[in-house]
Amino acid sequence: MLWAEVVREHSAFNSLHILIITPFAILGMIAFFNGAFRSAKPSAAANLPAVQAH
Repeated sequence: MLWAEVVREHSAFNSLHILIITPFAILGMIAFFNGAFRSAKPSAAANLPAVQAH
């Protein structure tokens, strides 16, 4: 009986933990890719006129 309550509380804590961590993980990934694409754009834009000139 006691072990079942411990497992139930642990399961509820894991669910809550996942619900809290997942949005931050998604936001972190979006911010990371946004920064990566933002830093890649100037080099791509700088290369485009040279490619079009040839």
